[in-house]
Amino acid sequence: MRHSDIYNSTKQDTKARLQLLNGNALGGLAITLLCMAVFCFGFESDEYQQTKTTIFIALLCSHTLRLFENLYTKAQIKKDNFNVRAAAVRFTLGIIVNSCIWATYSIMLALHMQDTEILVTTIVLSALAGGTTTILAASRSLSIFYISSLILPFAIMGFFSQYSYFPLISSLGIGFWAVMVISSGHASKFVTETLALKNKNASLLALMDVEKKEVDRVNRELLSVNQQLDNYNHLLESKVDKRTEEIYRLSNLDPLTSLMNRNAFLQSLKKTLQSNSNNNPHSTEQYALLFVDLDGFKDVNDGFGHKVGDSVLSEIAMRLQEVEVLMNLDNRAENLLCRWGGDEFLICTKYLGETNLSSLVKDIMTSIVCPISIASNEITLGASIGIAKYPDDSKEPHELIQYADISMYYQKKHQKGDATYFSPALFDDFQHDQVIRDGLKSALANNEFSLVFQPIVDIQEHAPWAIEALLRWEHKGKSISPAEFIPIAEKSGRIIEIGAWVLHQACGIAAKWTFTNKPSVSVNVSSLQLLDSQFIDLIDEVLENTGLPADRLHLEITESVMLENGELAQSQLKAITERGIHVSIDDFGTGFSSLNQLQTMSFDVIKIDRSFLQALNKKDLTIISATKLIADEFQAITVAEGIETEEELAVLKDLGIRYIQGYLFARPMKSDELSTWVDSF
Repeated sequence: MRHSDIYNSTKQDTKARLQLLNGNALGGLAITLLCMAVFCFGFESDEYQQTKTTIFIALLCSHTLRLFENLYTKAQIKKDNFNVRAAAVRFTLGIIVNSCIWATYSIMLALHMQDTEILVTTIVLSALAGGTTTILAASRSLSIFYISSLILPFAIMGFFSQYSYFPLISSLGIGFWAVMVISSGHASKFVTETLALKNKNASLLALMDVEKKEVDRVNRELLSVNQQLDNYNHLLESKVDKRTEEIYRLSNLDPLTSLMNRNAFLQSLKKTLQSNSNNNPHSTEQYALLFVDLDGFKDVNDGFGHKVGDSVLSEIAMRLQEVEVLMNLDNRAENLLCRWGGDEFLICTKYLGETNLSSLVKDIMTSIVCPISIASNEITLGASIGIAKYPDDSKEPHELIQYADISMYYQKKHQKGDATYFSPALFDDFQHDQVIRDGLKSALANNEFSLVFQPIVDIQEHAPWAIEALLRWEHKGKSISPAEFIPIAEKSGRIIEIGAWVLHQACGIAAKWTFTNKPSVSVNVSSLQLLDSQFIDLIDEVLENTGLPADRLHLEITESVMLENGELAQSQLKAITERGIHVSIDDFGTGFSSLNQLQTMSFDVIKIDRSFLQALNKKDLTIISATKLIADEFQAITVAEGIETEEELAVLKDLGIRYIQGYLFARPMKSDELSTWVDSF
């Protein structure tokens, strides 16, 4: 067996072995002390009596110490902090001392014994060795050591005795010693197997106890669960109803507004249209589908945060529900209202004529534009509405929604805050935009873009002061106007990569101009580009790669960029002007102008839009003069764009406008034509 001793067993086994060894020790101590007393005092030997007495006293002292050690170990062994290792060492030391005393006795006195004493000693030592196999069976090594100390010294000394029979006894003793060693091994193996069975039984009992406790626990839990089932059984039906209602709400209602969600609206719309068709295939009953998209909601999210935005959507949803109820009480059950997604809502109602529908649209508009008070803020929104009719426009629910969406998109694109009915022409316009959207994906890769240039003239010096780079696109042999593709490029986000291409091309061409006065190149920058985190790095890269000096680059922006993210725009403009690049405010006065915004912007040029020059009435002249005054106060240059007649030029001269751009001087031209124009100007 692997574990056969007190030094190579587990702590639990060593403790058990010590209990066996100490339990048998008292009898062994008494017997060995009695035997030593017989040897030392039972035979006459005046010459060696002093030696015998000394040996006896040594054994008595050893036994006394072992007795105290035995009693101490028995008292401590059941404690949790019992030091098994120390106890094993103490017991081992006691056995070794006793063994040495017995070996000393044999070595010192065996050759001086008489016949009777030799015989008695042989018998007693053999008996003690036999008893040792049992008493010390818990420790094979100690058992063999003790047996060897009892028999071998006496047997070995016998070979040197003067008696002829003593060597024969010695030979028999060595044989007996070998038998005892083997018996000791068997006894130790038996103890080891017994302890193993004991440990296994203890483990099984412990496992049974654990399983019993687990069974008791499970039974208690089952009892508790059964009691709960009994207690809640009468409430089961109401809980099922509540859960069903919750599942319906999660799968069919928008969590923010509690209106129908997209899936529920589609199912309800299909059911409504199919029911109408199935009940009367020749029915003339019509339905109108309204696609409502909020105007200005993005600014609410960007300016006030999504939490306020969610509150606004909830308020709009409640207002639409009120409009629905007031509009058509008789057909209320057939009206469908949902939040389609984001700031988009769908309404399906019976079409009772254009007058009735126009009234509904007006009520919706009125309800939405009414200011919303949230978190001490007055928020005002508008709405663009697209309308598709069943069955005139389509009998398919998905197509009706698509057509209403297309109509809304057209309305938002051309004039927000109104409604548009679907028509095939709108669909063609939508498809045209889709063609543009798809074409933009590969326009750069296919080299479809090009640049043309229009000078800005200094009418005092009669020379080009700056030259604006304008983007042109030819797709599949057809020229597409920037007014068409730029808004779509901005909406799709492709304006960033397109704008980077324009900046590279314009600066590269301008760096090669050999004109005498070295005019600047002016490049339009969209708000998406300006607010892009990598835009400043792009400018640095372009200037480094093209070699164009920073002071010969003008970037044209619109003032509306400050509304989208004023803090970031201000930081970007500051970084641009710190590099010596000029900033122009394009189309000034056509959007939401604010002197407060101008104070926070870094700019060098204000460009007056052509719309103020078409009528040249007193109001327009006042605006132009005011713009010139504002530019002067900010130490900026004023540029008038779109000048086409001598009359317009004369008026601007009288107002002190020095820098002019327009067809009067030059139309946009290709790069090779520009050199010819400059030479001839």
